[in-house]
Amino acid sequence: MIAASPYTLPFTTLFDEHELGKNSWMMILHASRIPPHVGLMIGGAYSSLTIKGHELNLSADVLLQTIARKKIEALAVKLVKQPVFSNDYQREVLELCIRQFPKVEANKASCLSPVKLFLQEFYAIPYQPDEMLFEIAEKLNQNQYIEKVLAFNLKDSASSGEFVLPMYSKERLHDVIAAETAQLL
Repeated sequence: MIAASPYTLPFTTLFDEHELGKNSWMMILHASRIPPHVGLMIGGAYSSLTIKGHELNLSADVLLQTIARKKIEALAVKLVKQPVFSNDYQREVLELCIRQFPKVEANKASCLSPVKLFLQEFYAIPYQPDEMLFEIAEKLNQNQYIEKVLAFNLKDSASSGEFVLPMYSKERLHDVIAAETAQLL
């Protein structure tokens, strides 16, 4: 059973698409699904770890077109600008974080695993292997590392302007990963 989530993100749907080409964004795709898919967009290049392997440096335009065409519920969480390191350097480190895992695998790595390594490196968020997205979002919020949140295709939350992050257990996460992996075989 899933408890009602106290974890929310206030969002806006008003933005300039070119905004995603700058700075760092945590992208939450299929935001209402358990679990959602998470990746990072840095300087307009999106990368994530998937069940199929590494998805590296997909352009922001291509990702936005896919979100629009498939009507994917998505959130773009803009992280405060990293004061020291360039987007290029951050992108290189993110790629190294992703390459530490061959692919998403039950009881080994989720799409959030390299994101957590990145956040540890650049935002001093301690890496906790069992932490879920809603917990990471709360830490980012508490530390005031979230500058803004953009929303795409969120019909149910549109009137409230606040997205409720789904809560789920580690067991549920790994069950879903195992089931999706089995569908690929």
